[in-house]
Amino acid sequence: MNTGFQHFTLQRSCNQFIKYLSVIIFLFLMGCDQAQDKPAEKKTYYDVKGFIETQIAFLSEQKPKVSKQMSVAGKKEERSTKNVDWKKELELFIQADINKPAYSKSYVVEKPDSLTVIYTLKPTENLPVRYLKVQLDKISENPISIKALLRSENKLYKSEKNIEMHCVSQSNQWHLTSYSIKGYQKLAMTDQKDFDIKAQVSY
Repeated sequence: MNTGFQHFTLQRSCNQFIKYLSVIIFLFLMGCDQAQDKPAEKKTYYDVKGFIETQIAFLSEQKPKVSKQMSVAGKKEERSTKNVDWKKELELFIQADINKPAYSKSYVVEKPDSLTVIYTLKPTENLPVRYLKVQLDKISENPISIKALLRSENKLYKSEKNIEMHCVSQSNQWHLTSYSIKGYQKLAMTDQKDFDIKAQVSY
């Protein structure tokens, strides 16, 4: 009699546990579905960061040759290599992305035509990206070119960087063909250092 009661109690406990576990699994699956159904966050401006990150992944896999002409503080150098850390190489272009909640009303938006958009920082704002221009391909709507002006200034440091990249479609793949970085940096009590870097990408 006692054994039967214990068996009944154990079976009841197991049934309750299974029901509890089923509820947990159900709630978990509902959470997953809601996460999947959640729409992608709408971008206020063109998604420069998203495009550059796609290029970084592609370039890291393809390992194209990069030929650079560099002039830094009057010293010139030429270099060709396939050993490129693309995340580091294109970091300035990621910095040109202006899709941050705090920036949503900081830029004047102009569209000279249906494939070109220009973002200019409002005079009342003080943000690193002063200007951004994106020109899109008519068919794919991927960037043909991205141009930006980045400027930083405080009591100890001042810098300006004009960056530009060009892309084309080849073998059904949109990819980077050239990019350039031109500008200067100046530390307090030191001379201004100008730099000019031009790079060609060969696949």
